[in-house]
Amino acid sequence: SSGAPALEVHELPMGHGTHVGHAADFFTRALSAGRRPAPAPVPAQRVHFTVSDRRAVLDRVDAALASGVLTQGPQVARFEELARPWTGTRTAAVASGSAALEIALRIIGVAGRTVLMPVNTFFATAAAAVRAQAAVRFVDIEPDGLGMDPDALRVALDRCPDTAAVLPVHIGGIVSPALDGVLAHCRERGIPVVEDAAHAFGATLDGRPAGGFGRFGAFSFFPTKVAVSGEGGLLSAALPGDLEQVRRWRDHGKSAQGSTLHDRPGGNWRLSELHAAVGTVDLERFSRTLARRRELAARYDALLADVPGIRPHAVPRASGGNFYKYLAYPDPDGPLDRALLKKRLRERHGVALAGEVYDHLLCDHPYFASGAHRAAPGGFEHARWFARHHVALPLYPSLTEAEQIRVVAALRRELS
Repeated sequence: SSGAPALEVHELPMGHGTHVGHAADFFTRALSAGRRPAPAPVPAQRVHFTVSDRRAVLDRVDAALASGVLTQGPQVARFEELARPWTGTRTAAVASGSAALEIALRIIGVAGRTVLMPVNTFFATAAAAVRAQAAVRFVDIEPDGLGMDPDALRVALDRCPDTAAVLPVHIGGIVSPALDGVLAHCRERGIPVVEDAAHAFGATLDGRPAGGFGRFGAFSFFPTKVAVSGEGGLLSAALPGDLEQVRRWRDHGKSAQGSTLHDRPGGNWRLSELHAAVGTVDLERFSRTLARRRELAARYDALLADVPGIRPHAVPRASGGNFYKYLAYPDPDGPLDRALLKKRLRERHGVALAGEVYDHLLCDHPYFASGAHRAAPGGFEHARWFARHHVALPLYPSLTEAEQIRVVAALRRELS
């Protein structure tokens, strides 16, 4: 590989079962090649468990199988315990982040009334409110922290006096300082707040953790998130009575644990012991995960400082982001639109950008663009600009410095 004119492969019988001939053939081909192979692609997302982590998961799965307790057992209890330092309140594990949102809204009792949420969020936020039989109305975001705009919320509250709940969303793992204004408006009117913190596990605002500001905080542990359990969700709540209701709703609405009587139309929203086994191992390493994501974000900041044609999103000083996404804005007057930029990065450089958050506003989805749930018309100026212009660079704990340099070099070349 260094251009030496000759190659020698020495075959040593080490007694550990290696097929010497195959190994010698491999090294002969690899090291005698006239050119280096193309570097491996930089994927948009990479979930990585070390060998020791995988063994720990397998041991816990084995313990669950041996005990015969496959749901709502000690692994789930441990998962809830490990999450508490990151939410600041007690928690109850559920099957998904979507289930967490729906349960919270059903406990509040939103049926037949209005739920307000940002127009820029994942479809599951709105779908949970629809399933809870609420009317959904949308609010613009503010550009600094990408949170719900308090001024736009005040206008929406005046237009919707029947508002039963407000759902701020912590986009990209940023808890916006504007949340204080949202909370103030809701407090004045006695309206409960449910934080959609699906992106924001471990994120903070002025040192306070996401999920600890409203009546409920809803988290997701889907494989793309900063902490994972395969499938899974979590509800945080300050009131013990609320968490007891969560436990009833998640288990088909049983009136008490182990009871055969049901006092509400709950669902099968339980987290299995097998998913909790993955989640507990991941939460035990989460402090390192969070530190690593912040380290990678700081390196991107430094690498992008002199790259023309792209501007990183500046996280507000009071917000302790978890960098679920590393967001940046290519120059809207630059040589490439977003779709072409992503295509060239992928095809020319082997670099895949992560998914946007989000590229379509909720009011533009077919479900809300027509029919019974048609959204009221509105400009949503800030949300629409953000949806059209941002990109998300690959960022995950196993991303290497060399891969980050490749990402930035590819951006420099395509945007120059």
